[in-house]
Amino acid sequence: MNIKKKIITFVLTFAMVLSLVPTLSVQAATTDFKIISDSEVTAKQAKNWAKSKGATETFQGLADLYFKYSPNCGDVNPAIAYVQAAKETGFGKFGGVIDESYHNPCGLKTASGGDNYDPKAHNKFDSWDKGVQAHMDHLALYAGAKGYPKDGTEDPRHFRTLKGTATTVNALGGANKWAPSATYGEEIGSLYKNLMDYAGVDYPKDTTEDTNSSNSNNNQSSNAAPNPGKSEIKPSAPSTTDVIAENKPQTGNKTVEEKTNITSIIGWKNENGDWYYYKSDNTKAIGWIKPDSNWYYLKDDGKMSTGWITDGGKWYYFEPSGILVKGWKQLNNNWYFLTADGSMAIGSQYDGTSLYSFKDSGVMAANDGWTNLNNKWYYSEKSGKIKTGWFKDNNNWYYLQGDGSMVTGLNKIDGKNYMLNKNGTMATGWIQLNNYWYYFNTSGTMSTGWISDGGSNYYLYDTGAMAKGWVSISGVWYYLNTNGTMATGWVTSNGDSYYLDPTTGRILTDVTIGGFKIGSDGKKQTSASNTDKDKDNPATNTTTNNNSSNGKKTIVVDAGHNYGGDGGATSNIDGVTYSEADLNIQVALKLQKELENRGYNVIMTRTKDQKETLALLQSLTNRVNIANNANANFFISIHHNSIDNAPTVNGIETLYCTLVQDTDFGGKLDSNRIEKSKEMATLINNNIASKLNLTNRGGKSQNIFVGRNTNMPAVLVETGFITNKEEAIRCSDPASQQKVAEAIAEVIAANI
Repeated sequence: MNIKKKIITFVLTFAMVLSLVPTLSVQAATTDFKIISDSEVTAKQAKNWAKSKGATETFQGLADLYFKYSPNCGDVNPAIAYVQAAKETGFGKFGGVIDESYHNPCGLKTASGGDNYDPKAHNKFDSWDKGVQAHMDHLALYAGAKGYPKDGTEDPRHFRTLKGTATTVNALGGANKWAPSATYGEEIGSLYKNLMDYAGVDYPKDTTEDTNSSNSNNNQSSNAAPNPGKSEIKPSAPSTTDVIAENKPQTGNKTVEEKTNITSIIGWKNENGDWYYYKSDNTKAIGWIKPDSNWYYLKDDGKMSTGWITDGGKWYYFEPSGILVKGWKQLNNNWYFLTADGSMAIGSQYDGTSLYSFKDSGVMAANDGWTNLNNKWYYSEKSGKIKTGWFKDNNNWYYLQGDGSMVTGLNKIDGKNYMLNKNGTMATGWIQLNNYWYYFNTSGTMSTGWISDGGSNYYLYDTGAMAKGWVSISGVWYYLNTNGTMATGWVTSNGDSYYLDPTTGRILTDVTIGGFKIGSDGKKQTSASNTDKDKDNPATNTTTNNNSSNGKKTIVVDAGHNYGGDGGATSNIDGVTYSEADLNIQVALKLQKELENRGYNVIMTRTKDQKETLALLQSLTNRVNIANNANANFFISIHHNSIDNAPTVNGIETLYCTLVQDTDFGGKLDSNRIEKSKEMATLINNNIASKLNLTNRGGKSQNIFVGRNTNMPAVLVETGFITNKEEAIRCSDPASQQKVAEAIAEVIAANI
């Protein structure tokens, strides 16, 4: 935790929390693959496979880099790394918060991490070579490759605590792993098998265990495929308007043929200062004539016209020589444009290079900014040029179509749908059309498929409409709430309960969730240990812990921070990265053991095998609820401190809170609880400092969410500064962690 954060809130961001849902144990055995292994697939086969999946040309070319750098990156199987990149980038199409310019093929975050939906939290590599090497080094570290962690890696998150935590593909999924989804590794494996099938490579096929063999009492799982509910009828695509193509020439209809239409052996004659054109039969020509390369207009009496004339409702201009003018003409300090047929332009007109606006008088409109002509809005410069295409004004985007006019409503532009408000500004975010909701990206384009907004996931049909209820996508069932948010955890439909993966939202089958067996049809079947009441009311997205500890006192141990949105503080010293989230759980687990050895009932807010992905307020609320629902006797949160640009700062401090509870938690101000929290903070801090000979920074009052809202005494221990080299080494030393745990447990045992 950074010491600059005076209001300490465990900044825990994004999605759902595995530590707060029942334990998941997969009961089916599937074919697995070692990450460090030889590839029987070639780079060429991988490229062709990617091409067959609609991958971008850039992504196809990355196959060469994966196979090139594999020997220098722990001998990671390049085909496995390549299919993982395919999953992470959508075969190079991206579509998430980062794009191709990041050269980041697996979504690696910066060393400090951050929110999944923050582009700045993701590392931007200088080239694809560096991005691919970083990906493979990160994968090699997970797989426990020899010589890892290694020096000089491009991997920004080369944390030694990751080494060997996932040696196989299936092991990449799950808590504290590459991705929190329990099915992530299997999805990578499925892609790898698909690639090998494409390349004609043989491999061991899946085997499954009989998950029903030990079941009895009519609790057998159905062998049917999931069919939890009827999908809603997909809404039709909304009606869109095709915009006029940008810079579309406006030529008009020619009134006369562009070729010489008259010849004469007599020709032009000047009579009394006026010019006439005589035909060969000595009669005067009238109307439009083209005796040479120019057009002229002769009045009814045969007199040659000059200046402005009107014919057929259009205006034309003739030089003093009688020649019809085409193109630009300046008269009396005003500019006019005569089109290809010589007629005077009005409205918007393309001159062959740019678009201009003309008043009904034909005078070019030289307004600087917005102007309304014939109930249409245009934007022109002082030069008279009208802007076309996308245009930004006062931080708002507008689209001016080919004739320069501003568009509104739902329009198709360059093959994509955009919504322009009534005032012409480009819309972003949620828009309701015909009683259906649509989402427009920050770029203005209408979204389809899965999107994330405000920490929640939504699914949009290919028509753009937001889905609700049960939907089957590529053969997998999901449930979207009435507000469109993707449901996770337990849901009830038509009297049956189903469990949706906390991260991906997909319905799970053939698994056991907190003692509840789920069959191949996705339905909850039975409970191995829960009470009848629990069976009737399956767990929701929060875990309720009753203090049924056989008379034992209950201590809630909270390992601060998470791995989904807020990993807490990190520091890199001499090439070694120290992660607060990892260190917190290491100390917390040792404290759990020490307290249990002393006869306490211990509840952990998260464990080593659980990865939290709840949004900030949900995460904080659930940690407090775990303690309050358990009617715990004491709450202790484990953290590690940091401070920017001050590598010598050191010591231990323990925090408590003296503020009134939030209204949602009762709004109480319990002076006895506060005094006990203060006492415990001082005693714990003194004991740790004394036993480990550390700088004692004391017990301190600060506004911390968990300290403010728990019903029992609560403290938060900052066990050392990981921005200080000596303390970082000490904090990561298992022996030192054990001493800290023992010091804390001694104080709790003597006072709680």
